[in-house]
Amino acid sequence: MKLMITCTAGLEGATALELKNLGYKIVDSQSGRIYIEGDLKDIPRLNMFLRTAERVYIVLAQDRVETFDELYYVIYSVNWEEFVDGKVLISDVSVRNSKLSAKGAIISVSYAAISKKISRKTNNIYPIRLIIKNNILQVLLDTTGNDALSKRGYRLKTSKAPLRETIAAALVLLSRWDKKSTLIDPFCGSGTILIEAALYKENIPPSFLRHFVSEKWSILKDYWPERKKYKVNVDNLIGFDIDKEVLKVARENEKRANINGIIFENIDFNNLKKFENCWVVTNPPYGERLKNDINFSKLWNIFVDSKIYILSPDSNFEKCVQKKARKKIRFQNSGIWVWLYMFY
Repeated sequence: MKLMITCTAGLEGATALELKNLGYKIVDSQSGRIYIEGDLKDIPRLNMFLRTAERVYIVLAQDRVETFDELYYVIYSVNWEEFVDGKVLISDVSVRNSKLSAKGAIISVSYAAISKKISRKTNNIYPIRLIIKNNILQVLLDTTGNDALSKRGYRLKTSKAPLRETIAAALVLLSRWDKKSTLIDPFCGSGTILIEAALYKENIPPSFLRHFVSEKWSILKDYWPERKKYKVNVDNLIGFDIDKEVLKVARENEKRANINGIIFENIDFNNLKKFENCWVVTNPPYGERLKNDINFSKLWNIFVDSKIYILSPDSNFEKCVQKKARKKIRFQNSGIWVWLYMFY
């Protein structure tokens, strides 16, 4: 069975690294999408343990369609009764560069084909996503649900420009943090990077606080594990921020995630003491969030002999700090194109 894992476009490397570490072989990779082979038992594991992915889909069909008759045939040919015993909900349709373009008609034809194959026995919801690109149709069964995997459940409040949990986790994974060295976020905001680092360090499923649409499905009832309660204790994660109020939010998020031990201190970046041989992973203020000028070149004076991973929308960031990054990755964060600059 083919599964499609979605992630932030540009951060496929982080998700691919996770999947390989979990023992999966990647069969294809596109912008924001990674395909693997798996079984039904893998679906709960992927939803629970993937830190950088957004959703887990079962690929029910993939075929060329150029007419509504062909669309009907492909949808009808899916072995729906093998997967579905409840209500099918077409939750998303995306069309690009294809002969079929009227989304309303696509939905109507698809429902007509599905209704001929399904005998509804339960009230379970089965969200379906349809993608037609270059006349190739993909029929996808969404096992994650209304909320993407970035909605962990511990973050009820955020800073003004929060970093999505999955992106924060990707920064930590891409930094290749050894879990033993001190990890510092000098612009920690609501603490997302540090909380994700704590869960990663202790190998806690990042989504242990939330639920998924597929937990109620008949085909998966034997595979979803009983939920465990976790308590995470850490001693080498430190966050600084100039904003006292946002640090209160960070501490609330830490508590809600059942984590203890992250150090949050109200200190201006310019007043930080020196640290040596640590990991620095941070999403500093920029754009509308930038209220004060920050001399980022001071990072190397404060964090001596350290590995530094920093997000910035500035394509000239390396010139500003007079340092050449070993690697940089471009992606979108909250609608803004940014680079992850990696100095190690």
